[in-house]
Amino acid sequence: MERLYQAISRDWRYRHYARIPGRLCRCLDYFKVASNRRAVQERLSSYYLFICVVDDVLDSNKLEAGREILEQLKRRTPFFNEETTPSQAKLVTGVLKCHISLEIHAVVLAKLEELYEAVVRERKSKTMQAYIEQRNTIGGLTAEVSYLLIRPLLKTERKDLCRFLQDVGAVGCLIDSVLDLRADDRLGLLSFKPTLEDHLRLSSQMLHDGFKVLRKHPRLLRLFLEAIGDNLLDLFSRRGACPVPCPLEATRNRYVCERAA
Repeated sequence: MERLYQAISRDWRYRHYARIPGRLCRCLDYFKVASNRRAVQERLSSYYLFICVVDDVLDSNKLEAGREILEQLKRRTPFFNEETTPSQAKLVTGVLKCHISLEIHAVVLAKLEELYEAVVRERKSKTMQAYIEQRNTIGGLTAEVSYLLIRPLLKTERKDLCRFLQDVGAVGCLIDSVLDLRADDRLGLLSFKPTLEDHLRLSSQMLHDGFKVLRKHPRLLRLFLEAIGDNLLDLFSRRGACPVPCPLEATRNRYVCERAA
Protein backbone atom coordinates (compact mmCIF):
# COMPACT_ATOMS: atom_id res chain seq x y z
CA MET A 1 0.00 0.00 0.00
CA GLU A 2 2.85 2.36 0.79
CA ARG A 3 4.29 1.97 -2.71
CA LEU A 4 0.92 2.74 -4.26
CA TYR A 5 0.48 5.77 -2.01
CA GLN A 6 3.90 7.10 -2.96
CA ALA A 7 3.04 6.66 -6.63
CA ILE A 8 -0.10 8.75 -6.15
CA SER A 9 1.84 11.42 -4.27
CA ARG A 10 4.29 11.76 -7.17
CA ASP A 11 1.57 12.27 -9.76
CA TRP A 12 2.44 15.42 -11.72
CA ARG A 13 -1.17 16.59 -11.54
CA TYR A 14 -0.93 17.05 -7.78
CA ARG A 15 2.32 18.99 -7.53
CA HIS A 16 0.54 22.29 -6.87
CA TYR A 17 -1.06 20.81 -3.75
CA ALA A 18 2.22 19.16 -2.80
CA ARG A 19 3.85 22.51 -2.11
CA ILE A 20 1.10 23.80 0.18
CA PRO A 21 2.33 22.05 3.38
CA GLY A 22 5.77 23.65 3.05
CA ARG A 23 4.23 27.10 2.66
CA LEU A 24 1.99 26.53 5.68
CA CYS A 25 5.06 25.64 7.71
CA ARG A 26 6.50 29.01 6.74
CA CYS A 27 3.27 30.65 7.89
CA LEU A 28 3.78 29.01 11.28
CA ASP A 29 7.18 30.70 11.40
CA TYR A 30 5.62 34.03 10.48
CA PHE A 31 3.15 33.71 13.36
CA LYS A 32 5.90 32.41 15.65
CA VAL A 33 3.97 29.21 16.39
CA ALA A 34 5.92 26.42 18.07
CA SER A 35 5.01 22.91 16.95
CA ASN A 36 6.18 19.45 16.02
CA ARG A 37 7.07 20.46 12.48
CA ARG A 38 7.76 17.00 11.10
CA ALA A 39 4.37 15.77 12.30
CA VAL A 40 2.72 18.93 10.95
CA GLN A 41 4.31 18.37 7.55
CA GLU A 42 3.23 14.74 7.38
CA ARG A 43 -0.32 15.48 8.44
CA LEU A 44 -0.78 18.36 6.02
CA SER A 45 0.71 16.34 3.16
CA SER A 46 -1.82 13.55 3.73
CA TYR A 47 -4.65 16.09 3.88
CA TYR A 48 -3.82 18.02 0.71
CA LEU A 49 -3.18 14.84 -1.26
CA PHE A 50 -6.62 13.70 -0.10
CA ILE A 51 -8.13 17.02 -1.22
CA CYS A 52 -6.68 16.90 -4.73
CA VAL A 53 -7.49 13.23 -5.35
CA VAL A 54 -11.07 13.66 -4.14
CA ASP A 55 -11.36 16.85 -6.20
CA ASP A 56 -10.44 14.81 -9.28
CA VAL A 57 -13.13 12.27 -8.42
CA LEU A 58 -15.79 14.97 -8.00
CA ASP A 59 -14.73 16.64 -11.24
CA SER A 60 -15.23 13.35 -13.08
CA ASN A 61 -19.00 13.83 -12.84
CA LYS A 62 -19.07 11.69 -9.70
CA LEU A 63 -20.29 14.32 -7.28
CA GLU A 64 -22.19 11.72 -5.27
CA ALA A 65 -18.89 9.96 -4.50
CA GLY A 66 -18.19 12.67 -1.92
CA ARG A 67 -20.88 11.28 0.34
CA GLU A 68 -19.34 7.80 0.18
CA ILE A 69 -15.91 9.20 1.05
CA LEU A 70 -17.37 10.98 4.08
CA GLU A 71 -18.92 7.70 5.22
CA GLN A 72 -15.53 6.02 4.92
CA LEU A 73 -14.00 8.72 7.11
CA LYS A 74 -16.70 8.28 9.73
CA ARG A 75 -15.89 4.61 10.19
CA ARG A 76 -13.09 4.19 12.70
CA THR A 77 -12.14 0.74 11.41
CA PRO A 78 -9.90 0.24 8.33
CA PHE A 79 -11.77 -0.28 5.08
CA PHE A 80 -8.98 -1.88 3.02
CA ASN A 81 -6.35 -4.49 3.64
CA GLU A 82 -3.18 -5.80 2.05
CA GLU A 83 -5.11 -8.39 0.03
CA THR A 84 -7.05 -5.84 -1.96
CA THR A 85 -5.99 -2.91 -4.11
CA PRO A 86 -8.05 0.13 -3.12
CA SER A 87 -8.93 2.98 -5.42
CA GLN A 88 -6.82 6.12 -5.17
CA ALA A 89 -9.59 7.94 -3.34
CA LYS A 90 -10.05 5.10 -0.85
CA LEU A 91 -6.31 4.86 -0.19
CA VAL A 92 -5.73 8.56 0.46
CA THR A 93 -8.87 8.61 2.63
CA GLY A 94 -7.51 5.74 4.68
CA VAL A 95 -4.17 7.48 5.17
CA LEU A 96 -5.86 10.72 6.18
CA LYS A 97 -7.95 8.81 8.74
CA CYS A 98 -4.73 7.80 10.47
CA HIS A 99 -3.98 11.48 11.07
CA ILE A 100 -7.38 12.40 12.53
CA SER A 101 -7.06 11.82 16.25
CA LEU A 102 -10.09 10.97 18.36
CA GLU A 103 -10.14 14.40 20.01
CA ILE A 104 -10.68 16.20 16.70
CA HIS A 105 -12.52 13.49 14.76
CA ALA A 106 -16.04 14.89 15.24
CA VAL A 107 -15.21 18.51 14.44
CA VAL A 108 -13.06 17.61 11.41
CA LEU A 109 -15.80 15.37 10.00
CA ALA A 110 -18.39 18.11 10.54
CA LYS A 111 -16.25 20.63 8.66
CA LEU A 112 -15.57 18.18 5.83
CA GLU A 113 -19.32 17.64 5.49
CA GLU A 114 -19.76 21.42 5.28
CA LEU A 115 -17.04 21.50 2.64
CA TYR A 116 -18.75 18.82 0.56
CA GLU A 117 -22.11 20.61 0.76
CA ALA A 118 -20.41 23.83 -0.35
CA VAL A 119 -18.98 22.01 -3.38
CA VAL A 120 -22.47 20.74 -4.25
CA ARG A 121 -23.88 24.27 -3.94
CA GLU A 122 -21.06 25.60 -6.10
CA ARG A 123 -21.93 23.16 -8.87
CA LYS A 124 -25.54 24.31 -8.69
CA SER A 125 -24.75 28.05 -8.67
CA LYS A 126 -26.77 29.85 -11.34
CA THR A 127 -24.93 33.19 -11.17
CA MET A 128 -21.35 34.36 -10.84
CA GLN A 129 -22.14 36.04 -7.51
CA ALA A 130 -23.45 32.79 -6.05
CA TYR A 131 -20.45 30.96 -7.49
CA ILE A 132 -18.00 33.40 -5.88
CA GLU A 133 -19.71 33.04 -2.51
CA GLN A 134 -19.37 29.27 -2.61
CA ARG A 135 -15.76 29.43 -3.79
CA ASN A 136 -14.97 31.66 -0.82
CA THR A 137 -16.68 29.18 1.47
CA ILE A 138 -14.82 26.23 -0.05
CA GLY A 139 -11.45 27.91 0.27
CA GLY A 140 -12.10 28.99 3.84
CA LEU A 141 -13.33 25.58 4.95
CA THR A 142 -10.46 23.76 3.25
CA ALA A 143 -7.98 25.92 5.14
CA GLU A 144 -9.92 25.65 8.40
CA VAL A 145 -9.75 21.86 8.28
CA SER A 146 -5.99 22.06 7.76
CA TYR A 147 -5.74 24.13 10.94
CA LEU A 148 -7.98 21.74 12.89
CA LEU A 149 -5.80 18.82 11.82
CA ILE A 150 -2.57 20.41 13.06
CA ARG A 151 -4.04 22.13 16.13
CA PRO A 152 -3.13 19.21 18.46
CA LEU A 153 0.48 19.56 17.27
CA LEU A 154 0.70 23.26 18.15
CA LYS A 155 1.94 24.41 21.54
CA THR A 156 -0.89 26.92 21.89
CA GLU A 157 -4.29 27.63 20.36
CA ARG A 158 -3.97 30.33 17.66
CA LYS A 159 -7.31 31.58 16.40
CA ASP A 160 -5.56 34.43 14.60
CA LEU A 161 -3.62 31.86 12.57
CA CYS A 162 -6.84 30.02 11.75
CA ARG A 163 -8.53 33.22 10.53
CA PHE A 164 -5.48 34.06 8.42
CA LEU A 165 -5.45 30.61 6.82
CA GLN A 166 -9.16 30.90 6.06
CA ASP A 167 -8.65 34.28 4.36
CA VAL A 168 -5.72 32.97 2.32
CA GLY A 169 -7.62 29.79 1.45
CA ALA A 170 -10.55 31.81 0.14
CA VAL A 171 -8.25 33.94 -2.05
CA GLY A 172 -6.44 30.84 -3.28
CA CYS A 173 -9.74 29.29 -4.28
CA LEU A 174 -10.64 32.40 -6.29
CA ILE A 175 -7.25 32.33 -8.01
CA ASP A 176 -7.90 28.72 -9.02
CA SER A 177 -11.28 29.76 -10.37
CA VAL A 178 -9.86 32.62 -12.43
CA LEU A 179 -7.42 30.20 -14.06
CA ASP A 180 -9.81 27.27 -14.45
CA LEU A 181 -13.16 28.90 -15.24
CA ARG A 182 -13.03 28.30 -19.00
CA ALA A 183 -11.91 24.69 -18.56
CA ASP A 184 -14.61 24.05 -15.95
CA ASP A 185 -17.18 25.48 -18.35
CA ARG A 186 -16.01 23.17 -21.14
CA LEU A 187 -16.16 20.18 -18.79
CA GLY A 188 -19.71 20.99 -17.77
CA LEU A 189 -18.83 21.71 -14.15
CA LEU A 190 -20.75 25.00 -14.10
CA SER A 191 -24.52 25.50 -13.98
CA PHE A 192 -24.32 28.84 -15.79
CA LYS A 193 -22.59 30.16 -18.87
CA PRO A 194 -19.98 32.73 -17.73
CA THR A 195 -19.96 35.96 -19.69
CA LEU A 196 -17.11 38.43 -20.10
CA GLU A 197 -18.66 40.45 -17.30
CA ASP A 198 -18.59 37.35 -15.10
CA HIS A 199 -14.90 36.79 -15.80
CA LEU A 200 -14.17 40.41 -14.91
CA ARG A 201 -16.22 40.20 -11.72
CA LEU A 202 -14.39 37.07 -10.62
CA SER A 203 -10.97 38.59 -11.33
CA SER A 204 -11.93 41.81 -9.57
CA GLN A 205 -13.08 39.93 -6.47
CA MET A 206 -9.88 37.90 -6.41
CA LEU A 207 -7.69 41.00 -6.65
CA HIS A 208 -9.72 42.87 -4.02
CA ASP A 209 -9.55 40.03 -1.50
CA GLY A 210 -5.91 39.26 -2.28
CA PHE A 211 -4.73 42.83 -1.73
CA LYS A 212 -6.77 43.00 1.45
CA VAL A 213 -4.79 40.09 2.89
CA LEU A 214 -1.49 41.51 1.62
CA ARG A 215 -2.13 44.87 3.27
CA LYS A 216 -2.31 43.08 6.61
CA HIS A 217 0.66 40.81 5.95
CA PRO A 218 3.01 42.48 3.42
CA ARG A 219 5.97 40.35 4.50
CA LEU A 220 4.25 37.33 3.02
CA LEU A 221 4.24 38.77 -0.50
CA ARG A 222 6.92 36.34 -1.69
CA LEU A 223 4.94 33.40 -0.34
CA PHE A 224 1.81 34.54 -2.17
CA LEU A 225 3.73 35.02 -5.42
CA GLU A 226 5.12 31.51 -5.14
CA ALA A 227 1.59 30.15 -4.70
CA ILE A 228 0.37 32.03 -7.79
CA GLY A 229 3.38 30.76 -9.73
CA ASP A 230 2.46 27.19 -8.79
CA ASN A 231 -1.08 27.76 -10.05
CA LEU A 232 0.19 29.09 -13.36
CA LEU A 233 2.67 26.23 -13.76
CA ASP A 234 -0.09 23.75 -13.07
CA LEU A 235 -2.33 25.44 -15.65
CA PHE A 236 0.34 25.40 -18.36
CA SER A 237 1.18 21.76 -17.65
CA ARG A 238 -2.46 20.72 -17.95
CA ARG A 239 -2.94 22.68 -21.16
CA GLY A 240 0.16 21.11 -22.64
CA ALA A 241 -0.96 17.68 -21.42
CA CYS A 242 2.67 16.99 -20.64
CA PRO A 243 3.06 14.86 -17.52
CA VAL A 244 6.47 16.12 -16.49
CA PRO A 245 7.69 14.01 -13.55
CA CYS A 246 7.49 16.03 -10.37
CA PRO A 247 7.70 14.41 -6.91
CA LEU A 248 5.55 15.44 -4.01
CA GLU A 249 8.54 17.43 -2.75
CA ALA A 250 8.13 15.94 0.69
CA THR A 251 11.90 15.93 1.09
CA ARG A 252 12.18 19.61 0.17
CA ASN A 253 9.27 20.65 2.37
CA ARG A 254 10.51 18.56 5.28
CA TYR A 255 13.88 20.24 4.98
CA VAL A 256 12.23 23.66 5.12
CA CYS A 257 10.20 22.72 8.19
CA GLU A 258 13.08 21.08 10.01
CA ARG A 259 15.25 24.15 9.49
CA ALA A 260 12.47 26.30 10.90
CA ALA A 261 11.91 24.08 13.93
